Amino acid sequence: MRAVVWKHQIMPRTPKFQFLKTASGWMINVPATLSESGKRERHFYKTRDQAKEHASKLREKYASHGAGAAAIRPALAEDATRAMEILERWGLSLTQAAQRIDAEMKRKEASVSVEEAGAAWVESLDGLRDRSIKSYTVTLRRLTAALSDRVMSTISAEDIVTAIQQNGVASATQSLHRRNTRAFWFWCAKKGWCEKDVFEGVPTPRKGTDKEIEFLTPDEASELLLVAEQAYPKAVPMYALALFAGIRAEELRRLEERHVTLEGIDMPAEVTKKGRRRHITPNDTLKAWLLAYPFIPCPNWKQVDCALRRLAEWDVASSMLEFPPEPSRGRWPQNALRHSHATYAIAAGEPLEKLLFEFGHVGGVEVLRNHYLGRASKAQAEVFFSLRPSR
Repeated sequence: MRAVVWKHQIMPRTPKFQFLKTASGWMINVPATLSESGKRERHFYKTRDQAKEHASKLREKYASHGAGAAAIRPALAEDATRAMEILERWGLSLTQAAQRIDAEMKRKEASVSVEEAGAAWVESLDGLRDRSIKSYTVTLRRLTAALSDRVMSTISAEDIVTAIQQNGVASATQSLHRRNTRAFWFWCAKKGWCEKDVFEGVPTPRKGTDKEIEFLTPDEASELLLVAEQAYPKAVPMYALALFAGIRAEELRRLEERHVTLEGIDMPAEVTKKGRRRHITPNDTLKAWLLAYPFIPCPNWKQVDCALRRLAEWDVASSMLEFPPEPSRGRWPQNALRHSHATYAIAAGEPLEKLLFEFGHVGGVEVLRNHYLGRASKAQAEVFFSLRPSR
C-alpha cells in the first residue's frame, strides 16, 4: 500500500546556514522559524570566523528545536494559518504574538491580587496620622469591593475609574479617592505588581457639581466671639485663630502654647493637616485678640465649640448644655470659620500667593480664586477685620 502524504507534512529542506561574503560583510540567511523576530533575517559579520561561529550555533539550535518543526500535524498547520491571518492586520508574526503572551503571563505570575496588595499597603502606612490611614482604608475598600479577585497587572485605567468614580458622589470626594488610589497604585508599581503608566488613563473628576462654600457675615462672627467672651473665655483665642488666620479645626486641636506668639504662629509638620510646615504672620486683628486672650490649648475643644455655637443660636447639637436655646440661625456652615477668613482676606486685597502658603493649600491659586474671589465686598472685609475684643 502506498503511504498517503499530506501536503502539510511535506518535509522542508534543512537550512544549511551558509555564509557568503558581501559588500556589507559576511552574511548568513536565517529563516523565520529560527529568528528572534519570527521573520526572515540577514545577519552580517566583519570576519569569516565570526560568521562561521554563528552559523555553527544556528545549526545546533536547529538540531535542538528547529528539526521538530519538520513534520507539522495538519490541525496545527491549519491553526497556524488562521493565526497568521488574524495577526497580519497587526503586523505581527506568530513568534512575536507568542512572545507578548509569554511576557503578559510572566507579569501576571509576578503580580498579586488587589486584596493582597491592599493588605501589604496598609501595613506600610504605619506612622501616618489616623485620619490619613482611615481615608486610605475607605478608598481601598471601594477598590477591593470592585476588583478583589483581579490581579494587579491585569487592571486597566477603565477598571480603576469604574471602581472609584460613582454617579451622585461629589467631585471633591471622587478626587479624594483618585488621589488615594494614585498613592496605592504607585506604591504597587514600585513593587513590580503593576505598570505605573496605567494610572495616566484615570482622569481627574470634573468639577462644577459641588455647592459653593459658605461663610459667616461680620455680624455672625462678632456674635460668636461675644458669646465665647461671656461664656467660655478660653475658647476665644481658638476662634480668633480660625477666623483671622484660617487655621483648620483639626490643626487647632494640635497647637501648643509655644506655637502661638504675637510675632508669628509656627505650624510644624506634626500640626498641619498636609504634614508640611508653614508660618503665619498675625494681622492686626488677630494680634488684638491674642493680646486680650493669650492662646492656651482649650480642653475638650470639640464639645466646647458645639456648646458655644448653640449658645449663639446655631442649629448644633451639644451634650454640654442642659437647657440649650432654640436655634434661630439654621444649620452651621461646614468649615465656616476658615472659609470666612479666606473670603474676607481676598476681598481686603490679600495676595493669593501669600494666602496660599499660610492657608496650607496644595491645589494652586486657582482653588482660592474659584472658591473665594468676589464672594464678599471690600466694605464687608473692612468690617470683619475691624472686630475687636469687648474688653
